[in-house]
Order: sequence, then structure tokens, then C-alpha cells
Amino acid sequence: MIFKRSFVSELANSAGGVFTVLFTIVIAVGMVRILGMAAGGRIDNTAVLQMVLYNALTNLPPLLALSVFVAVLMTLMRWWQDNEMVVWFSSGGRPLTAWISPVLRFALPIVLLIALLAIVISPWAKSQTDLTRQAFKNRDEVNAIVPGRFIESMGGQRVIFIDSAGSKENEVGKVFMAETGKDKESVVTAESGTVEVNEEGDRYVVLHNGRRYETANESAATRLVEFDGYGVRFDLKLDSPMRAGKAATQPFTVLLAADTPESDAELLWRFSWPLAALNLALLAVPLSCTSPRAGRSLNLILAALIFILYLNGISISETWVEQEKLSLGSAVVGLNGIVFLLVVLLFVRRNYLFRTPSWAQPFGLISRVRHRLARRKGKPS
Repeated sequence: MIFKRSFVSELANSAGGVFTVLFTIVIAVGMVRILGMAAGGRIDNTAVLQMVLYNALTNLPPLLALSVFVAVLMTLMRWWQDNEMVVWFSSGGRPLTAWISPVLRFALPIVLLIALLAIVISPWAKSQTDLTRQAFKNRDEVNAIVPGRFIESMGGQRVIFIDSAGSKENEVGKVFMAETGKDKESVVTAESGTVEVNEEGDRYVVLHNGRRYETANESAATRLVEFDGYGVRFDLKLDSPMRAGKAATQPFTVLLAADTPESDAELLWRFSWPLAALNLALLAVPLSCTSPRAGRSLNLILAALIFILYLNGISISETWVEQEKLSLGSAVVGLNGIVFLLVVLLFVRRNYLFRTPSWAQPFGLISRVRHRLARRKGKPS
């Protein structure tokens, strides 16, 4: 009981430190990427913090799985380096499998949290991210007009630039607009403009005190028109409910009812992370076994390689399920079952080497038999 309590306590402290470092790195990288999107006009500036929060929720399942793996590995490696494992082995003859119980006691609540995040919360965060981008993209073009920027509309056929905002609400000053058509091109300049809505609800930018230069493409004939008021109607899209159409953003029940290769691939991704966290936590126990004289670098490099291979395995399996090369059940059981089998083999190997007497080991038994045969023949062993 003493070693279980101390072990679980140290695991919690290590996992907290590892998760803090990884989460800070992910938040910093995501913040830079989202700020770049806001600076490029792809998302609204007021939605930056909201997008950062959604990005953090999306990346939590892999981060928690990696944190559990590294925490168990580093804690047990320190115990091996400080010869604490030797003390526990010698007191009561505890095998290496005795560490499975405290590891599961520490890891199972986090595995349940990862399952909740991967199956429910992360898809919701992805859907909210897509809806935020779609809402910004589908804004009315009139609302997107801001002073000091060139705004494109009609697929780039119309470009409008506003020099400054007016003194009143919905008023702008010094407007420049260029429009390209099939047979002609036009340039409009105006001293001021206002945003108005007619009885049908159509929005217009009404320009005041300006000129319109219209040039024919074939003959290059130019016509100049001066006006006191000139209304420009912007293309408005019909209001439609915004929804995320990707499988990664769909709720769990929708994916189960869809029964398509895309939905099965997304279900594989969601199911794999809780199982991966459990497998990695158990794998860290035999993987941490090392000599006190040896360094920690090799085990840490091997741990990083295993996590990368596991992540790539999940991605490859997801692709194969989407391409209908594998079924959902065979992919989940095959990938995670192989890793679990590796965990069992490592436990058997470590227990066999550390717990079996030398005379019962195969090489020790062969050496003992050869020694006895040599003595009978009178030859030196």
C-alpha cells in the first residue's frame, strides 16, 4: 500500500508537469496560426480567443494520452535510476506486474476523460470552429466593408475601397469602386456614401457626388457620367442554416446512424485514443526497465518513436477504413490489439529475466548441463 500511494502521487505530479508543458506549446502554436488567419482576413478578429479555445479542446485527447505515457515512463525510470525498484523487488518479492494496479488506478480516470473528449467534446469544438469560419465567410458584403482595405465581391469582378468612415452611422467617405463585366469595365469615384436598406430588405451602398467612367472592351469607347446619387446593390445570399458537413464535426449518434466509410473512419479515430492511452500507460512499465548505470536517453527516444508510430498507425488505419480496405471493427481490434500484445510480451520478457532464477533460465540451464558433461569427461569446463 505504501508504494502504491507514493507511486500514484508521483505519477500525478509528473503528469501535471508534462501536460502543462505540452499544452503551453500547443496553445502557443495555435495562437500564432489563428492570429495569422485573423490578420489575413480569414476569421473575425473578435473570434480569436474563441478559436484558440476550440483548438485547445480539439488537441486535448492526444495531449492527455501522451502525458500519461511520459509520466509513467519518467517516474519509473527515475525509480530505476535511484535503485528504488530494487528495494521494492527485494521487499516481499514483488514482480513487475505489481505496478499494473497503481498504473491503472492513475490512468483509468484520465482514459475516461479522454474518451469523453474524443467522442463528444472535441467533435463539438471542431464543428464550432467550422461554423465560426462559415459565419465570417457568409457575412453580408456590406458588413464586410471597412475603411482602408480593398474588398472583393462577385468572385473578384468588383473591388471597392473606402478611404475613411463618415461622421454618422452607416456613412462612408471617399469611395473608389472598379467593376469588370463581359462587355465593359467601369470605375466609380464618389465623395461619400451611405448604407441603405429598401422596402424589400435589399441592401445598397448609395454613393453621392461622384463620377462613373465606363469603357467598352472591344472599341475602347469611354463614357463619363456625373451623378448626385448612385446605388450599388450587393449580392446577398439567402439565409440558410449553417451546419458543419465534415464527418469529424458530426455528433457520435449521427456517425453511428450514417454507416458510411467516412463515418467509420471518424469513429475509428475517436475510439482509438482512449485505447491508445491505456495501452501506452501499460507499455511504459516494462519499457522503463533500465540499468542504473545506463542513461535515460535511449528509453526516451524509444518512447517518442513508439508514440509517433502509434499516431501514424491510427492515421493509416483511418485512411484504410475510409477507402474500405478495412472494416471498423478489424481496424480497432487489429491496431490496438497488436500494441496490447506487445505490452504482454514485454511484461513476460521482463518478469522472466528479473524474477526467474538463473538455473531455470534456458541459457543458464544449458551452461549447467555443459558443465556437468565436461566434469564427467574430465575436460575443463
